[in-house]
Amino acid sequence: MKKTPSETNHKVAGGQPLHFGTDGWRGVIADTFTFANLERMAQATARALGATRAPRRVVIGHDRRFMAATHADRVAQVLAGNQFTVLRTDSDLPTPALSSLVVDHNAGCGLMLTASHNPASFGGYKIKSALGGSASPGFTRLIESHLDREQPIRLAAAEARKRGLWHDVDFAAGYAARLRRTVDGDILRDAPRLKIIVDSMHGCGGHLIAGFLDDYGHEVVTLRGDRDVLFGGAGPEPIPERLTGLREAVLTEKADMGIATDGDADRVAAVDDTGRFLSALQITPLLAHDRLQRCKQRGDLARTCANTVLLDRIAAAHGLDCHVFPIGFKHLVPLLEQGRLLIGGEESGGIGIAGYLPERDGILIGLLMVEMMAARKLPLSALLSEVWRTYGEFHYRRKDLHLPPRRGQALVERLQGDPPSQLASVQVTGVDNLDGVKLLLGETGWIMVRPSGTEPVLRLYCEARSPGIVDALLVAMAQHLET
Repeated sequence: MKKTPSETNHKVAGGQPLHFGTDGWRGVIADTFTFANLERMAQATARALGATRAPRRVVIGHDRRFMAATHADRVAQVLAGNQFTVLRTDSDLPTPALSSLVVDHNAGCGLMLTASHNPASFGGYKIKSALGGSASPGFTRLIESHLDREQPIRLAAAEARKRGLWHDVDFAAGYAARLRRTVDGDILRDAPRLKIIVDSMHGCGGHLIAGFLDDYGHEVVTLRGDRDVLFGGAGPEPIPERLTGLREAVLTEKADMGIATDGDADRVAAVDDTGRFLSALQITPLLAHDRLQRCKQRGDLARTCANTVLLDRIAAAHGLDCHVFPIGFKHLVPLLEQGRLLIGGEESGGIGIAGYLPERDGILIGLLMVEMMAARKLPLSALLSEVWRTYGEFHYRRKDLHLPPRRGQALVERLQGDPPSQLASVQVTGVDNLDGVKLLLGETGWIMVRPSGTEPVLRLYCEARSPGIVDALLVAMAQHLET
């Protein structure tokens, strides 16, 4: 078949292996995340999708990173070159908003050009299934199997539009409507005026929460709501050391709470009215307790292995199962798709709930926390105290060791082969090797060591009954790994 001047094949440059990690494929821009490698990945995606019975429509979007829109255009050209109808978003958008578009347009999948919470030097490529959740490991393996079987085919945007293969789409109205169907607007409308501080970390969350809550009469102050491709000099990850401005604003403004979302707004963290940082290990139990008690909803709970034991306790108290998975929200998605879960979450701030997409959504979870406060007419700090009184008090912190991946993996393997019998004078009662190495510490808590799936980092996770014990355990584990 003769090709038009705008339809071209490109030889594969480099040909280095490309693999999906915990959440998509990521790499440093201009190093492994290059146009040549993007074309290879997009071509393999087109062939893998073509091997299924999925509709030949693909939604393609991007975050606010350097050249993310150009990267998305290049991927769209390859999909159009393979005769897929491309629905190209007309602006940056949150990843869960792209997932919403996939479902609303009955697309075969969604491709999101984002590196999520990673530093500004990274680019990334997430795949969403036709149901709006993370692509299955089976499908990503299928894509990897199609890499470099053929040269990428590209069709220029103008020619793709002419042929009816490229359409620009807006996300805002459909996404807002989906949020309104999930959050109880009557409760928000009837509640006393709340003051909320939102830190979008220069990511795609932007001013979306403010726009939503303004319709219900609440006051929202947004920090870092505009685009900055350098994210203020730090990665857009909602962890305590990067949210000092949010904490200070909550205290200074005497706000009811603070909400933080990451670079593509699918993860969330919070600050309560006392200035205390809340990670997913507090947020997920808060919402699980609220859904079960106030909303009278039912369903199993789920967590990844670095999430809180409070979910196990809440499930047991209500006669429910708590499913435990390796790191990665993708492992929870099948149960959400089957409608078996009330709520499920991962340590890093990704939380999904029943009655929504099988997807994590930081904006939605932030709004549900506001709904919870509005309905209960209690401060967030009081609601957390209620959970602790009912199920036990636990605290959490994560420590990152910046190490080459091979070094980090070697330390994990050494720990698996020879775990300590005690750490910081706390007896080790068991070892769990589901993902990395997790030392069980009886009623005291647990500590876990695992290489990151997206960065050259070895992560230490710890949950224990007091902040002092958490700090002592993290120090002891870092010292143990160095010896």
